[in-house]
Amino acid sequence: MLPPPPFALFDDNLSDAGDLLLHGLQQTLRCHAVDEIAATFAAIDAARRKGLWVAIAIDYEFGHLLETRLRACARPSPGARPLLTAWVFSHAHRQDAARTSADFDRAVSTLDEHEALAGVCNLHPGLGEEAYHAAVERVRALIHAGDCYQVNYTFPCHGRAYGSTTALYRRLRNAQPVRYGAWVHDGSEQILSRSPELFVERHGRQLRCRPMKGTAARNRPAHELSASAKNRAENVMIVDLIRNDLGRLAPAGGVRVEALCEVEAYPSVWQMTSTVSAAPVDADLLDILCALFPCGSVTGAPRIRAMEIIRELEENPRGLYCGALGWLAPDGDFRFSVPIRTVVVDAAGNATLGVGSGIVADSTAAEEWRECLLKARFLREAGGGFGLIETLRCEPASATPYGLLERHLHRLRQSARCFGFELQEAALRAALAQIATTAHAEVLRVRIEVHADGQFDLASTPLGETPQGATVTLNDSVLDSGDLLLRHKTTARTLYDRALAEAMEKGHFDTLFFNERGELCEGARSSVFVDIDGTLCTPPLHCGLLDGVWRRLMLDEGRARERVLHRADLAAARAVFVGNALRGMTQVQVVDA
Repeated sequence: MLPPPPFALFDDNLSDAGDLLLHGLQQTLRCHAVDEIAATFAAIDAARRKGLWVAIAIDYEFGHLLETRLRACARPSPGARPLLTAWVFSHAHRQDAARTSADFDRAVSTLDEHEALAGVCNLHPGLGEEAYHAAVERVRALIHAGDCYQVNYTFPCHGRAYGSTTALYRRLRNAQPVRYGAWVHDGSEQILSRSPELFVERHGRQLRCRPMKGTAARNRPAHELSASAKNRAENVMIVDLIRNDLGRLAPAGGVRVEALCEVEAYPSVWQMTSTVSAAPVDADLLDILCALFPCGSVTGAPRIRAMEIIRELEENPRGLYCGALGWLAPDGDFRFSVPIRTVVVDAAGNATLGVGSGIVADSTAAEEWRECLLKARFLREAGGGFGLIETLRCEPASATPYGLLERHLHRLRQSARCFGFELQEAALRAALAQIATTAHAEVLRVRIEVHADGQFDLASTPLGETPQGATVTLNDSVLDSGDLLLRHKTTARTLYDRALAEAMEKGHFDTLFFNERGELCEGARSSVFVDIDGTLCTPPLHCGLLDGVWRRLMLDEGRARERVLHRADLAAARAVFVGNALRGMTQVQVVDA
């Protein structure tokens, strides 16, 4: 069973070597500056010697503090963000991947529909393609000038998390089986990592690193990556760098390359990895980090010069991305991943994902850009489980059968862009035209459902008459004004469909919903308009509602204005109307207002 936060889960659902769940937070340690390093690591070591477990997140920029030459690169962290955070836990529980899966299934089964349909929307690169191309060309010029051999150039992608992070991590975990997954939840910021890359692990006196360098789309044959001279050269370059780093910690002859340029399969990509070990090693954690951090696969070579170039060219600090994330056991063993394929979600739901690639002399900016976008695909595709819908009024005999078609398509485009859906607009327009030319009914209700891959379904039925003397009820269910899915028309509408069916069974036309602040939102199938002293008022979107096509038309034409409304406004109103694109405006009587 998943504990309440704070906790740290480190899971392996690829090789199933065992998952580790840490909970019972005792202390949080933070390091912001070079003069805090010694005390922070002394406190970490003291905690593990007391039999406590420590989860540790290290930002990439912590590496600037470990090397005298790089301290000039250090910049103030945004919002006084610590460069290293260590959570000290009293309890550690080991279990297999099946048990962890069952825990997530159980937790998600208790969520409502919108919480369970979690994802990250509006995911977009934090810099433009032109700026990226310019940076890559600058790196290539430095390589040709002899400044370096390789530079790992990165940028952030930004988005907005929606739904429950429990459900989001479960989706990521199921879609991306990896050895070095992690979910760290400290009660505010959350780290959701599906990293396939080991930074360093210690078992007794042995260290092992598994640098990852070389990526190809999964729809290409594996042997193409294996045979790629460019990718093999990049990988070998990083292996040599890590061999040298480990050589600072082990005696002569103690460093060994266990595997070179192996290709591993992941759902959306092939990855090239190598394995390097060192033994015997007696250094403590801080000395090991001084020798190895950051991992050479995320800097370039030579490491120090590559990091200087990165500091010059990258506009934003990387944060946890490309740093280290892992655990330290009471006996001194540890395991740290390189937190790639890692999304950080802040308390406000803002999500950040870093992506990047290794730039060498023969790199092309266009290919590297595509590789970076490919690496972000796993997060873009993690959400879903729902379709986008539009319901249109069709008058086949009219010269313009779909009078509000462009407004419907505009909203559909916005939602498709938000959730990363493909939209085959030309095919959709043709299918709608076909319905209009072959229909026999006077007025049709046409329903569009668009799936994530761009496929769509259409259904048409005759539109019945709007009842006279229509009534609406006030629904007891409370909407969450911050629920992103309420602002998009999707198939995730179990609450609305059930409530509407119950209302119609009792002879009512619709049922009206309110949010957690008691503010009026919308009906199950209509926008709401309230006549206040001769002015038609409709709730603003921040109350938690859909920007209905009819609602938007009324606002654009100046026939209504936005205003926060409550039950008392319904009771005092001159008149109440509901409206949608199918039927236009309908005056209604509110029951029990």
